[in-house]
Amino acid sequence: MKKLFFYGLGACLTVGLAVLVVMVLKLGTLVKTAVETLGPKVTRTEVRLKSVTLSPFSGSGKIRGLFIGNPAGFKSGSAFKLDSVRVSVDLKSLRTDRVFIKEIVVDGPEVTYEGSLSGSNLARLQKNVESYAPAAPEPKEAEPGKPMKVEIGLFKVTNGKVNLGLSALGGKGVTVPLPDIELRDIGRESGGVSADEAAKKMLGALNGAALKAAGGSSSLLKSGTDALDGAKKAALGAVKGIFGGTK
Repeated sequence: MKKLFFYGLGACLTVGLAVLVVMVLKLGTLVKTAVETLGPKVTRTEVRLKSVTLSPFSGSGKIRGLFIGNPAGFKSGSAFKLDSVRVSVDLKSLRTDRVFIKEIVVDGPEVTYEGSLSGSNLARLQKNVESYAPAAPEPKEAEPGKPMKVEIGLFKVTNGKVNLGLSALGGKGVTVPLPDIELRDIGRESGGVSADEAAKKMLGALNGAALKAAGGSSSLLKSGTDALDGAKKAALGAVKGIFGGTK
């Protein structure tokens, strides 16, 4: 082992670079594992992730193939399918108590909004996220310092679509465009917000956009079920309010 110390500074730098490259390659795998482990606990649904690429040099990364299933009791196959999510973080802010996320750009999401007599799948999903309580850590002496906060410069969703369905119809319905979403300066005025608060704002905006699309398409849902029997039409009328009511 002692011979390793005689390679000199050049060899040390080479080894250091090699280790760093390995860390970059492994980082995506670690994030993927974390998402697929923690995601189901937070959402109480199936969560899968195809790949993650992150760079510690630029602070930029890309998430591909995120799948979030539906809560129990809903018929459609998924709640969210996200093709691509681009993220950029200010690396210098990682050394402070307020992490600045420059942008989160979601491209081509597929959102499924399924209504039932007990509410929608997205409302249930949001409730699951808000009610999630991680296991309390073991008591220890208080450490000085401020709680970690985040600030998000831009949260943007483009090229999305919403599948509108009813549980009474087996989750089937119609597909309409998802209105683009753009939120800026989340947490800026308050000096940052908790990660939970930021997540609630983004999920709330996504839920609101899906509701807007659903509310504007109640007539499409009706025309698409004209051939169904009277029982199914009655079910549609019972949950019509979930999709925004009559326009």
